Formats: sequence, C-alpha cells, structure tokens
Amino acid sequence: CPIDFSPESLQAVGFALDLARQADGTVKLLHAIEWLADQEPRAYAHFNVPEYRQHLIHDARERLHAVVADEPQTYCTIEEVVTVGRAHREVLRVAEEWQPDLIVMGAQGRGGVGLALFGSTTQQVVRAAACPVLTVRSIPVVPIA
Repeated sequence: CPIDFSPESLQAVGFALDLARQADGTVKLLHAIEWLADQEPRAYAHFNVPEYRQHLIHDARERLHAVVADEPQTYCTIEEVVTVGRAHREVLRVAEEWQPDLIVMGAQGRGGVGLALFGSTTQQVVRAAACPVLTVRSIPVVPIA
C-alpha cells in the first residue's frame, strides 16, 4: 500500500488493512521520498544533502508508524518501508521484489492537462504492475444542514 499521506492514500490504508485482516495477510506500507532522489546537487549546495535526506527518511518512517500506531497487530502483520526515488518506479520495483497479491493505493484525481502531460503515480502503477491494483478515492464529507 503506497502512501503519500494524502487523504486518498490514508483511505487506501484502511482498505488494505481491512482486506489483510479478512485474509490473515500482511500490509506493507511504502512511502517513496522523491525530493533529492535522483542525483546529488552541484557543489554549491548550502546544506548537507545526505544528512537532510536521512532526516526526510526518519521523518517519513515516523509518519508511517503514526498512521498505524493504533491498529491492533493481532489481525494482520503491518510493515513500514521508506524508499528514495520516483514514486511510481519505487512502487513497481518493490512490488516486483515482494510479489504482492494486490496493490492498494489512493487515486487523487488529477485532471485534464496535468494528467495528460505528467500522468499520475497511480495511473503508471496500474498500467505496469504485474498484479491487480485496487485504487481508492477519498469519500467526500457532506456537511449536515
């Protein structure tokens, strides 16, 4: 279950946990850090890039853990993984390595020109994954009048 901490990805975590509980399975939460992922900056950087990257990884691990901290671990196993790289590439790489039965991920609904020019992580994973992909949209909150 890739997670970027958006409402859609948090909703997907809930679906993944429910499915894993029913099947006595495992949920592997994956967060990919894209910033500073592909290459080191030029020498004029004014901060310690490797140190900052480690800070981002540590922060992402804490945020992942917080998402499932209150979940009972007796019904299914939950693993938390942080990687560095383009999100869709990391999801596909990790899925190839782990061979999951299903990928559950949020769909944020980027529309029109942005989707046509850049695609989306979810769309790229759906197209290239070797296993089924369940996409989850957030449920809008309807105000009570």
